[in-house]
Amino acid sequence: MDIKDFTEFHEELLPEFNKFLNDKIASEIKQPTLRDAMLYSVNAGGKRVRPMLMLAVVYSCGVKRENLSDYFDIAGAIELIHTYSLIHDDLPEMDNDDYRRGKLSNHKKFGTGPAVLAGDGLLTQAFYWIAKSNLDTSKRMAAVRILAHNAGPMGMVAGQMTDITKEDRQLTEAELTELHRQKTADLIVVSITIGAFCADHDLSKNLVDYANKVGLAFQVKDDLDDYGTAEDEDKNTFPNLIGKDATEDRLRNLVKDALNAVLKEQKFDKNLMVSFLNYFK
Repeated sequence: MDIKDFTEFHEELLPEFNKFLNDKIASEIKQPTLRDAMLYSVNAGGKRVRPMLMLAVVYSCGVKRENLSDYFDIAGAIELIHTYSLIHDDLPEMDNDDYRRGKLSNHKKFGTGPAVLAGDGLLTQAFYWIAKSNLDTSKRMAAVRILAHNAGPMGMVAGQMTDITKEDRQLTEAELTELHRQKTADLIVVSITIGAFCADHDLSKNLVDYANKVGLAFQVKDDLDDYGTAEDEDKNTFPNLIGKDATEDRLRNLVKDALNAVLKEQKFDKNLMVSFLNYFK
């Protein structure tokens, strides 16, 4: 292993991966408004945390740096699913957000109908990319199964439904944890588990535990970052429910548990997964 730090890994791969996403969508999608709407949100300034985590796991399993592009189709599919979910989250019928990452949300830029179709296009194109990837059939099937399970009505979509149907009442801590597990953590889990499958690494309970703890920590950190803002007011968040100090304690414990889990992983270079935890500091 040559790259030991996740930030360094991220910075090295990001330009190449971004070009892959842009070029592939631009070449495949012929309807101009649909293509522009899809690219608008894909290129809206996301950090690509999920696909980079997937590629970091692949690299940690021993795949050489020069061969990581073989896995871009799968990593790209994860990013398309994430982007589609953000487009739909922003719609008037859901969170009704006018801006995303400082830019007009997709429906404000293109209109509600085109935004819905852009999200639909990203969702379905993701599975096309997996099906057309050069990985062997068993790996492609595993990627489809894991992604569909965690991003669909047994995972992320279920969390989105809970979010919009129960926003008028305060959730219990258990309900809020389950909501965040489905809506946010499940797609982080996808990135780590698909990466292990695609790189022929036996998926142990330790790596799954790491993925689950990191996934929930991701949302807890978001809750803390938004705490006290106008956007946060009256929302179901951990600081609003249990207080800022207790939420900070929860984040620290999740990160500690994630570290302990990944350190037990066998036949796996742990450096990138350990250094990724610096994101939560």
